[in-house]
Amino acid sequence: MASKLYIDTNCIKDNINYIKSKLDKDTNIIAMVKANGYGCSAIKISKFLEKIGIKDFGVALVKEGCTLRKSGIKGNIIVTSQFLVDDFKDIIDNNLTVSVSDIQMIKLLNDYAKKANKNVNVHIKIDSGMGRLGFDESNIYDSIKYISNNLKNVIIQGIYTHLSCADTDEDYTYYQLQRFDDIISNLKKQNYFFEYIHVLNSAGIIKYSKYQYTHVRAGILIYGLAPDKSLVNKNVKCCLTLKSQIIRVHEINEDCKISYGGTYIAKKGQKIATLQIGYADGLSRCCSNKYSVYVHGKKCKIVGNICMDMCMIDISDINEDINIGDEVTIFKDGDDIQEIADINNTINYEIISRLSERIERVFI
Repeated sequence: MASKLYIDTNCIKDNINYIKSKLDKDTNIIAMVKANGYGCSAIKISKFLEKIGIKDFGVALVKEGCTLRKSGIKGNIIVTSQFLVDDFKDIIDNNLTVSVSDIQMIKLLNDYAKKANKNVNVHIKIDSGMGRLGFDESNIYDSIKYISNNLKNVIIQGIYTHLSCADTDEDYTYYQLQRFDDIISNLKKQNYFFEYIHVLNSAGIIKYSKYQYTHVRAGILIYGLAPDKSLVNKNVKCCLTLKSQIIRVHEINEDCKISYGGTYIAKKGQKIATLQIGYADGLSRCCSNKYSVYVHGKKCKIVGNICMDMCMIDISDINEDINIGDEVTIFKDGDDIQEIADINNTINYEIISRLSERIERVFI
């Protein structure tokens, strides 16, 4: 049986309510469900969020947007990365809203939409200091004027930017916020108004709620994890628990090496259990000989190198009987996920978004 990722929808609902508590009553949430809903299942997460009133969803790729639309999601689906010519048909056929960072690409999309006798909604991306995608002060005003006056099948629905250091650098964040705010003010003076104006990500929601505009983009907060270790909040509840199963129990009769490379030597009398989870499932090989999982509520260390499909743990200190099929908890809260991230010298976002498709998602 496959390993299972349990997703607690009560926690998700509580996290949405916490996010709303940081916002004005008229501010709406764009739920970021890219990367398969941060590893949780974009379709199931989106369907649940739609049931509790979320109307806007953010993805990175046109393909992700198509998957949501074909699954029955009716709300506004915003693609935040750069679309390509090959995406035009999918954008139009699935009524996707796309982010605009390049005037030539939006011209081509307008031509395609015109031939199809369709309109397409777009959100103008501002590069306020991320250095990734978007217009800046040198071309934003002329670009919006050109789009508004000449591209009749493109509807400018929104405008936004992305904060690069909202979790760690207040000075730079305020620099970005002020640049964006100045652009919005200047555009309003030129009689350009937008249904959607959004800048705040999860860290921004926590620290800079003054700049919420019409919408915020909530990502990792929805799933109950902190956008940075400095922003851990007891009001945010981790909705994720990853479990696997024991498929072998082995009592060591003589000293022997465990797993590839022989990086761990088990001593006579030790008990070793094999689990049905490995790095192909998303349990990084870097956790070998460093991370501990939970067996019957007690921590047991991973020993030897984690394999593609399996890993081994030391269960010598467990006094209860251990049998094939017994459940093992890989992680159960944000602290465990952060520990895995620290071992891998990365962030919690990467740990959950890289969980394999072969892990079964179970919503509770």
